[in-house]
Amino acid sequence: MKRFLIVAAVLGFVMGLGSGSASAAGNSLKAGMFGFGVGVGNSVFGNTGGTSGTAAGVITISGKYFVANDLAVTAGLGIQGSTGDVDANFFSIAGGLRKYLKVDDFAPFLEGRVTYVTEKFTGGAGGVHQDVLDLSGIFGAEYFLTKQFSFEGSIGFGIGHVENDTTNQDYTYFGTRTVGVSANFYF
Repeated sequence: MKRFLIVAAVLGFVMGLGSGSASAAGNSLKAGMFGFGVGVGNSVFGNTGGTSGTAAGVITISGKYFVANDLAVTAGLGIQGSTGDVDANFFSIAGGLRKYLKVDDFAPFLEGRVTYVTEKFTGGAGGVHQDVLDLSGIFGAEYFLTKQFSFEGSIGFGIGHVENDTTNQDYTYFGTRTVGVSANFYF
């Protein structure tokens, strides 16, 4: 239910932003520009809200470099801390390619992303150590409040392979993604 609410909120965010304009005099989606973003959200391992005893959600730090006005190469890191009786480590690294469907104050996009994630935690009901390689297709949008500042929301679907060292099991999954929301700055 929690995942459904997050997906519904992101969809509402993405769909609702298309109805207005931020009155920004253009935006920074231009070849040669860099973008930096900080956000929350991740659904690999189903941990959109954090595992028991961990911080709520994954903090993501991302970057973009525009090779064309509507095409950017993306990279990102994700981290998640722990609280309480759980000792947790979560780290992800991602790279991809983002195509903007419209270069305007409301800028929808499609993105292909490859992500490697490692997660270890002990305490609570036991421990887990697992690694995943995930390939995702993402749909989202950025809404520019000023020429160099935007908010972004995105959702997607993906396929991945998990190696669980705790149970010595490997498996493949396919499903939806709640990728998250972020604030972006361009320079």
